[in-house]
Amino acid sequence: MLSLRTLCQRKSRIRVIRVRSALIVPSTKLTLAFSSGGDARRWGSITDRRALTTRAPQTSINGLHIEEYGSLSEATMTRLLERLEDLLDELGNNDAEVDYHSGVLTLKLGPHGTYVINKQPPNKQIWLSSPISGPKRYDYVRGTDDWRYSRDGEELGTLLERELSETLGRDVRLGLARVSDLA
Repeated sequence: MLSLRTLCQRKSRIRVIRVRSALIVPSTKLTLAFSSGGDARRWGSITDRRALTTRAPQTSINGLHIEEYGSLSEATMTRLLERLEDLLDELGNNDAEVDYHSGVLTLKLGPHGTYVINKQPPNKQIWLSSPISGPKRYDYVRGTDDWRYSRDGEELGTLLERELSETLGRDVRLGLARVSDLA
């Protein structure tokens, strides 16, 4: 039987090595030593190690049908777009703009950063990327009839109203309570 050192020196492509009746699976470091150039997607390469990434949930815990999700999420995005357009018109700020295309709403606030709010139909969620609080994923909650972040329970509209009020120096109301009334 060959020693581990001999195998490493030969740069053999080996998936499992038997050493003194103990089964050893090479670590990433050893696996990389066993491969020599070529296709990075072969067994044992770093790109093959998908267990290290976090998978997005395939179904939302809220049990929405895709049609209901579509109606609620589109109504939410439409309300956001209307309220944000009105807000920017009132401000008269040329550095700020709001845009909505293909389920993605972008709010650019010049030096204050950019908000991106988008629908995620496969997950039945609305995702937010905020220059202040970072990325968050919101699920629709029937009991409260709104979009909530599962980690802290905060409602999407509440977070946006607070951050925009602080950033713009004025009271901002988006009217995202009772989402089903918007649909």
